[in-house]
Amino acid sequence: MNSPVMMDQAQRQLFLLFRVQGELYGTPLTGVREIVSYVKPREVPNTKKFYLGIISLRGDVVGVMDMRFWFQDMKPATASTVARALIVFESSSGVMAVAADAIESICQLDNKDIEYAKSIPSSFSAGGMIGLGRFKQGLATLLDVRALLNHVDVAAERKERWAC
Repeated sequence: MNSPVMMDQAQRQLFLLFRVQGELYGTPLTGVREIVSYVKPREVPNTKKFYLGIISLRGDVVGVMDMRFWFQDMKPATASTVARALIVFESSSGVMAVAADAIESICQLDNKDIEYAKSIPSSFSAGGMIGLGRFKQGLATLLDVRALLNHVDVAAERKERWAC
């Protein structure tokens, strides 16, 4: 099995292209379980801001993440940047979803059209950053979202008050 980062020259890989805050992202299609219409998640107490909550999807409890907050981009949502779809993945933590503003398309990409990340910031040490891909829609940040979901921690730090 080939990982998205290590492709032979002759190989092509399918990517799901989606938008968040107007930015184009791509993730390997092999990691995507399904795409569903956005459903407002039920909030879960003591979780980080990027963890929107949970939904029920055909009997599975699915955690929902917002990439805007996940990547520290806390711009307020506008009419064009409201989540309209959920991209569902199987992760080591169970079924998880990422909120996307728009689903663009599914595209094939040759190895020569990917600029692989040479140095990866520590926040992507889980292997989630693939690099940049050149598509007809434009330049897309390629992420292995499933790999990122395998290493995400949604619990917020609790601040307890002690009585004196």
